[in-house]
Amino acid sequence: MCMAYRPSTGAWYGSTLNTDLTNGRPSDDHEIPTLHRGEGRLNIDLEATLQSGPPPDLQDVLPGGTWSPKSCIARQRIAIIIPFRDRQKHLDILVYNLVPVLKRQNLSFQVVVVEQYGNKTFNKGRLMNIGFTEARKHDEFDCFIFHDVDLIPEDDRNMYTCSDNPRHMSPAVDKFNYTMLYKSLVGGVLSFRGKHFTKVNASKLSVERPSITIGRYTMIKHDRKDVSKVRLGLLKTSITRYLKDGLNTLEYKLVETRLEKLYTRMIADVGDPP
Repeated sequence: MCMAYRPSTGAWYGSTLNTDLTNGRPSDDHEIPTLHRGEGRLNIDLEATLQSGPPPDLQDVLPGGTWSPKSCIARQRIAIIIPFRDRQKHLDILVYNLVPVLKRQNLSFQVVVVEQYGNKTFNKGRLMNIGFTEARKHDEFDCFIFHDVDLIPEDDRNMYTCSDNPRHMSPAVDKFNYTMLYKSLVGGVLSFRGKHFTKVNASKLSVERPSITIGRYTMIKHDRKDVSKVRLGLLKTSITRYLKDGLNTLEYKLVETRLEKLYTRMIADVGDPP
């Protein structure tokens, strides 16, 4: 069964292999209740993760970080996009914890790590745009989930799929006592359908969130560094720049692409900082 969790009803639903298909995927009109294979609230032990190495259930993940359920056809093809530089330990902890969650949710997915080349100021936004652009060249993804490398999901009822609106999946982080710092916060883990992501330059979109009892994450402790000196100024002027600064003006050079065991690593030169 391929399952989806409906927070509004508290139920899990699934589609069988013999449902009618539309464009190669199960129709949303053919849903039947099924049991959840997941665990709910997870026990997160960051150091134990590194000491034990990759869990045994990751052995069937294909090079490049792709996996699909064999018992059904998933409704959505998911790209997990992780902006990254110089934090390999955190990346290992994330994929060791995240990939088993994705598999328990019976998702068809690929994990894409977009690594910034060189030593210039880290540009997370540009890496997100590069990951979206390059991922679409590799497969016809229905859903793009942008994931900070230091956030580990605590509850596998938080579905890694896309809904009718962009979805801020991480409203409750342990570092902030599981509360949102401000109402417009969308950082951390954010899911978009492709059509929504391409509209960010042209319009404002409504954002959905899971409840704070389910959208819970553990943040890996790390030192803050490489913070842009013009960051606050850019934030203040974002309302006047969003129409002309983003996908529609994206310039970069793809330096290298490598298919590694649990993810595809794309190394990109993002150019000079703003």
